[in-house]
This record gives sequence, C-alpha cells and structure tokens, in this order.
Amino acid sequence: MLLVIAMADAYGAGFEFTEDEYIKKNHCLTKYHQAPLDKTPAGCYTDDTQMSIAISELMVNERGPWSEHLVAEYFLKAFKRDPRRSYSGDFYHFLLNTETSTEFIENISSDSVRNGSAMRSVPLGLIKDKTEMLEKSRIQAQVTHNSYEGIVASQSVALAVYYFVNNLGKKAGLLDYICQQTNEIFTNNKVTRTECNAIDTIDAVLTVLSQSSSLKEVLDKSVNLGGDTDSVASIACGIAFFSDEYVKDLPPFLEQDIENGPYGKDYLIRLSAKLT
Repeated sequence: MLLVIAMADAYGAGFEFTEDEYIKKNHCLTKYHQAPLDKTPAGCYTDDTQMSIAISELMVNERGPWSEHLVAEYFLKAFKRDPRRSYSGDFYHFLLNTETSTEFIENISSDSVRNGSAMRSVPLGLIKDKTEMLEKSRIQAQVTHNSYEGIVASQSVALAVYYFVNNLGKKAGLLDYICQQTNEIFTNNKVTRTECNAIDTIDAVLTVLSQSSSLKEVLDKSVNLGGDTDSVASIACGIAFFSDEYVKDLPPFLEQDIENGPYGKDYLIRLSAKLT
C-alpha cells in the first residue's frame, strides 16, 4: 500500500500545478518527471508519502490512545531523519526549526483548510474499529489542520479505505457512504483543476475513483485533472489498492525507478507488511 502511494505521489509530483499544455505533452505514464515546483528529482516521493510513513509508524508502534503531541513527535521524527523540500515553504522551515513535539504544538498555525491532513490518512483506514479510526483521524488532523474541512477530509479518506477493506460495498456506493458517514456533501463528477483545499481534494479523489476501473486509470485521471496532482494521485491510488474492482496494472517503471534509499521502496514494503 505505501509503495503504491509513493509511486503515485512521485509520478504526480512531476505535474503538480503545471499548465494543461505541459500535462498533455509530458504525461504519458512511461517515466517519472522532476517536480517543477521544488525540483524534487524524478522518482522521489514528496511530503504526502513521508507523512503517510509517519502515520504508519505511529499505528505500528503506538497501539493505545493518541495525542496531538504524540502525532507531532512522529511527524518531526520522519522529517528530521530525511528532510524533504516538498513541503510548503512555511511548513518546511517550521519543521527545520522545531525540535520537540511541545514546540510543534505551541507554535504551529493549526487552522488550515488545506488538504495536508487528507494526504496522509490512507493508512488509518486499516484500523479495524471504526470509532477508533475516526478518532485517530480527527486527532492527527487537528495537529496541523484543526478545522472542519481538515478533519472531515482526513476522516473521509480513512472511511474510503475502511469501506473497501471491510467489503461494505462496491465502488458505485462509495460516494453515498462517505457522505452519509460524514454528513458532508461531496461530488464524484469534478472537472476543474484540483486545489489544495481539503474538500476540493476529496471531490477529486471520489471523481477519479468513480470513473476508473484500474490503478493506471486512477493515476492517469488524477494527473489529467491538473492542480494538486500528487496528492490526488497518492490518495486515490492508495484507496483503490484495497478494492478488487480496480485492476492492479500500474506501469512497471513506477516500481523499477522509484527511490530506494533508507526510506525508499524496500522500507515502504517492510512497513506496509507491519500494518496488516
């Protein structure tokens, strides 16, 4: 699961907030592209995956109740050992200059309505107890996105995974399930570029999931929507990984050429195995 998230993230990063013409010319699913915004090398994942790693490590190591301080500790740990420029500029410098979870909680501006809480929530859907899953989704969101939008987006992503993992229905029923569980009105027919906004990102994810029948299609449609392509791609592919309705047909180059440093491909595979 984490490897799929990382591959979709790394591919989508090559088109994040690029012009439509650039996407039409270069998006061919045959190779990775350098991220145009922060110059992340081709084949390297971004903060979406790094924060998903932090959440996964937290799930593996901390079986009891979570706190905002505990979540912040794992976010800092993941970043400090492997700093990446793919975070937003302000948050990157915040992480660089923050040493403890107490500093993190005391100094973070945590009222964001952007999609950062959603991009790291796929692993949370593996928690077997739904009440616990929703609570931990809320807590991790509040650390950086303590807003209605941030919390409901985090819970929506986790609920989508939970829906497929527990065989609660077919993909055609996913939208209704998420709307009923969150009391939010989402859509699955989005046609505009994806903004960093939390609700807009969930609309994009639900759209590409509803219109696809394979992981390759999910990735293709996530990029073709434009905008925040890596977040939509990593979330949507991460969710689709858990449903048999999506053919597992991602192009081989994605796995062959993904980074494999200390926290690369092999580490992602090992960590994913501990989650199941």
